[in-house]
Amino acid sequence: MSNHHENITDCWNSIGVWRQGDEVCPQLASVIHCRNCSSYINAGLNLLDRELPEQYSQENAQVYKTEKHHKNDTQTSCLIFRIGQEWYAIKTGALSEINELTEIHSIPHNRNMAVDGLVNIRGEMEICISFAAFTNEQKSAVSNNKSRIVIINLASGKYAFQADEVMGIFRINTQDIKQPPTSIAKADTALTSGIFEYNETHVGLVDESCMDSMLAEAIA
Repeated sequence: MSNHHENITDCWNSIGVWRQGDEVCPQLASVIHCRNCSSYINAGLNLLDRELPEQYSQENAQVYKTEKHHKNDTQTSCLIFRIGQEWYAIKTGALSEINELTEIHSIPHNRNMAVDGLVNIRGEMEICISFAAFTNEQKSAVSNNKSRIVIINLASGKYAFQADEVMGIFRINTQDIKQPPTSIAKADTALTSGIFEYNETHVGLVDESCMDSMLAEAIA
C-alpha cells in the first residue's frame, strides 16, 4: 500500500493561512496564500496519487453516521489589503485569487470612473474596477512592488481590482467587528459593514452585497 499520505506535512494548518497559532510561514509574504505555494500543490498531487486504504469503505460509512459538528461561527476569514491610505478587508468567501501586478489595458472611450480597464488572467479578460471610486480614497498615482491584482466573485460576476498592498489572509473574531463610526465618510460607510482593529491598524470590512449593488449601478 502507498504511504503518500503519511509523508504529507500540512504546514498550511500550522503556520499557513489556516493556522491557529501566532507562528507564520515566511513564504506567505511572497505567495500570499498557501494554495499558491509549491508545498501545498505537491501535497495535493500526493493525495491524488495515493492508494485507497483497506478500511476506506468502513471508515466512510462511519463518518456519515457521525453527527456533524457546527463550524466555529465566532471567527471569519478575511483578506486585508490597502487602497490609498486606508485598509480594507473582504471575506475569503468572495475571494477568487490574488495575482502579481499585471498590465491593466485601457478601454477606448471609457469615461466610467468605476472601471480602470481590463486585465488578462490566464487568458481570460476580466473587468478591472477602481476600488477607490467606491470610497473616499484617492487612487494611487503609481504602482509599487507591493501592489497586487485581487480577483473577487460577487453575485453579478467576477471582478478584478488593484490593491496598493496586501497584508494577507487572517481570521478575525466577529465580536471585534464594530459598527463604523459616524465620522467616517458617507462613501466608506456605504461600502463597509463594520470596522475592526488588526495589529493596531483600523480595517473596514467590505459589505459584498452593497459593493455588488454599487458596481451594478456604476457599470450598467
